[in-house]
Amino acid sequence: MAKKYNKSKPSSRPRENAAAVIQQLIIKAPRRRTYDVGDWRAALQAADNGRIKQLFDLYDDILIDGVLSDAMQKRIDAVTNSELTFQSASGEEVDAVAQIMDTPAWETLLSEVMKVRFYGRSGVELNYSGATLSVEPIPAKHIDLTHRSILINDSDDSGIPFEGDDRLLILGRERDFGLLLKVAPYAIYKRGGFGDWSQWIELFGMPQRVGKYNTFDPASRKLLEEAFEKAGSAPYVVIPKEAEVETKESNSGSGTSYDEFRKANNEEMLITILGQTMTTVQGDKGARSLGEVHKEVEEGKNMSDLRFVQRVLNQRVLPWLEARGVPVAGGKFIFPKAVEQLSVADIVQLSGVMDIPQSYL
Repeated sequence: MAKKYNKSKPSSRPRENAAAVIQQLIIKAPRRRTYDVGDWRAALQAADNGRIKQLFDLYDDILIDGVLSDAMQKRIDAVTNSELTFQSASGEEVDAVAQIMDTPAWETLLSEVMKVRFYGRSGVELNYSGATLSVEPIPAKHIDLTHRSILINDSDDSGIPFEGDDRLLILGRERDFGLLLKVAPYAIYKRGGFGDWSQWIELFGMPQRVGKYNTFDPASRKLLEEAFEKAGSAPYVVIPKEAEVETKESNSGSGTSYDEFRKANNEEMLITILGQTMTTVQGDKGARSLGEVHKEVEEGKNMSDLRFVQRVLNQRVLPWLEARGVPVAGGKFIFPKAVEQLSVADIVQLSGVMDIPQSYL
């Protein structure tokens, strides 16, 4: 079933003179603490009941993970790096629109539209004054889709209504919490796994020194301890000569199980965000044909993102620009389709009817 995003029609009258919504918000830092999977489930239950702050604070915390944040950025970059164009009703480019698109604000707009994929909601406040576009992102945890409002404090029950305000571009649907909901457990497991791995290395990764002292000479024990403390940070144990110390190795052996656990969590996050893994990390087999299949899967997701962003721009942003006098009537934004590579047989066939430069080959 296709997702239905908010498509409230913009007002016919620009409202740039009204107080900016973003200036009224009280932006607070996310709550930073050690999360476990129980916190994730509790945050999800709270979000199901309309209290989203806890879940989105957890999102901000897990995005410290480099693999997860990079995977998200890859999908966003696929949109911002595409050659988006605007064509008028006659199929020509419009200089005024081209100037708007060649600004950091426009790239911010595209990035924020894409974030609805990961958070389940996103929003910006638009302003166009003096032929200059400004785009102010609205934090996701301030967007209340249940009551159709923007929360002043992220823990408020009500806020500023966004329907009817043509400056606000709000996307998302109620009870959709994005792809980050699915990857959060793996990011939490991975972080905990690194902690266990670090502890294992501290205990067993360095050579252990054993000092034995005579039970009838307690002073030698103290001398041994002082010598070990001054001899470096490697772990040591001081025992009587008559005692025995035995260390039983677990199945982790040299710690490979921790590394496998890390890789498994990374794979689950990459599959959830990108649909595959081999365009980010090297596979065990590393076959080129397998890598090409993974690349096709990622490109399929990128095409879906491009179509989504294109529809948002044409249905929501175009009417807003037209209301401010930008000559966009009858035109539309277009992402060019990917060019298919010609096979050797195609090139041979074409060479019989046209000259193909050697530089192309």
